[in-house]
Amino acid sequence: MSLLITLIVVVAILFLALAMAYLPMRLLVAQMGRNIAAPIREFMQRQRERRASARKSPDRRKPA
Repeated sequence: MSLLITLIVVVAILFLALAMAYLPMRLLVAQMGRNIAAPIREFMQRQRERRASARKSPDRRKPA
């Protein structure tokens, strides 16, 4: 019986340790992803706005 209780306690400790390591890492990775994605989204939006605005000079591309 003592061996069974010991195994249950060890499994519980391992589970708790993994949970305590996983949650902060998950939060850290999510924050890093947001910090990287925001400037990329802003750049893409600026490019869309640039392409949509009228140009002062005529289009120099040759029509196909």
